[in-house]
Amino acid sequence: MNSVAIAVVGAASLVASVDAGVLGFSSFRRTASNGNTVIDVFAVMSNASDRLLNVSNANLTTTEGGSTPSTYVQQAGIATRGRWEPVVFSSARSNIVDSFVTIGVYGGTPYNGEYYASATTIMFPPSGDQVLLNAAWFGLSAPPSPDSFAESMSGMTGTRTDSSAAAAGSNLGVWCAHLVIASGDFGARWWNATAAAKDGVTGATVMNAGTMNMVPAPGALALLGVAGFASRRRRA
Repeated sequence: MNSVAIAVVGAASLVASVDAGVLGFSSFRRTASNGNTVIDVFAVMSNASDRLLNVSNANLTTTEGGSTPSTYVQQAGIATRGRWEPVVFSSARSNIVDSFVTIGVYGGTPYNGEYYASATTIMFPPSGDQVLLNAAWFGLSAPPSPDSFAESMSGMTGTRTDSSAAAAGSNLGVWCAHLVIASGDFGARWWNATAAAKDGVTGATVMNAGTMNMVPAPGALALLGVAGFASRRRRA
């Protein structure tokens, strides 16, 4: 498979590190009122001055390291025109019938309550109800734009999953995907992607890859339940 490479223009150096800038990815999973599962994914950052540049080599698959893309709900019509690029004021956190990608939040705001995707997000290649292998997306906002800067994730609700311990240790992030899974679809959903960010402290461009299973298989959830029951019995 060919990897998608995004050129980052600027004088800053390119750094691969988990100690500064982007730390990995985190997802927040919740069940919507219509029974769909909604997952919001964030590129996790070190500092509030860090800025997400792009997400690349994204593989959203049914198995870890697999080549079968996962299926997500895509609403036809006005929401995102059957594609993954967002439309401002339609592509919102509250949307429970459409999936889209983004580089940050429109206007820059903490992730608490309602907020909207950045309408300047461009995805390659655009696709239907699946994200094609090695996909990438980036924002066209001018550098002063607040859309792609890190914001607090403290207001996020749902079950959090992290791609690394470093990501788990931070509450700063940039929204990069909103994924909707149809009610009754209990298959695993793996996220494997690379984020590039501008470190707000050093000025370096930092890249970091992350992998996580955003929806554990029903069998894994059952095992967790059995383990918890056994633990409660021992304490009793």
